[in-house]
Amino acid sequence: MKKTAALLFLVTFTGILHSMAAPKGWGIGAGTFDGDFGAQARKDFLFGPELQYDIALQAGLYNQHKVTGRFDADFHYIINPESGFQCYPLAGIDWAVHSKYNRIGANLGAGATLDLNDETRLFIEAKYVVGDWDGFAFTAGIYF
Repeated sequence: MKKTAALLFLVTFTGILHSMAAPKGWGIGAGTFDGDFGAQARKDFLFGPELQYDIALQAGLYNQHKVTGRFDADFHYIINPESGFQCYPLAGIDWAVHSKYNRIGANLGAGATLDLNDETRLFIEAKYVVGDWDGFAFTAGIYF
């Protein structure tokens, strides 16, 4: 029941974001969480008067104790929104699912994107998850 409610909330939240914000693109990345490797898919939504705010929704699978699913929703404050190289601090929530266990935490970190052309960007992100499952995450990837 809790998983169904969480999935329903995520779908509703994504729908609301899509109606209020400009979609920024899909991305894929590879990274680590406390030394365990994984991959993720992500979708970003820009908003604000100068498009300086961003919400990034991320879902990933990591090789932690066999397989762990991680779902993140992070708020980015883009320091230089007009530049081809953008930096941002981030804060958000993390939800980890392993076997029958669910764990929740808070994300704090920073990241950057580099525009390659109008549709393609590289990203790099580092964050620390504080909560039921503390750890350091590092991810790099591409938006398309």
